[in-house]
Amino acid sequence: MVIIALVAALVFATLPGTGRSQLKAVALQTEALFRRERLGAILTARSREVSIDGQHRALVGDGGGRVEIPRDVTVDILSADEQWSGRQAVVRFLPDGTSSGTVVKFSHGGAAYEVRVNWYTGSVLLESLQPS
Repeated sequence: MVIIALVAALVFATLPGTGRSQLKAVALQTEALFRRERLGAILTARSREVSIDGQHRALVGDGGGRVEIPRDVTVDILSADEQWSGRQAVVRFLPDGTSSGTVVKFSHGGAAYEVRVNWYTGSVLLESLQPS
């Protein structure tokens, strides 16, 4: 019985899909993308944007950064309802460091993370949401 339980545990652990650590990695990559785009806007004195490419399930920054979103992850975006370059808007960073503001929530299997961008300061914050 113990051997069967161990084998079952190994099989379950190797099944494809997004685990908590992979979900957190996507949130961390998104946080880093937002920070790079904000810094790029400040350094170049030009607005920089991050949009979502729904066809390829990816967040795309003007600086070329890209975050792939796994198919089994749910993404909720609270931001302006605009189109930039044919893609859905997520956030715009202005040369003074401010932004249009956004909240991007990634969730899967009871785990969730939010990446928040403050519209006034442009600061980027990652928060883990605990299930209630």
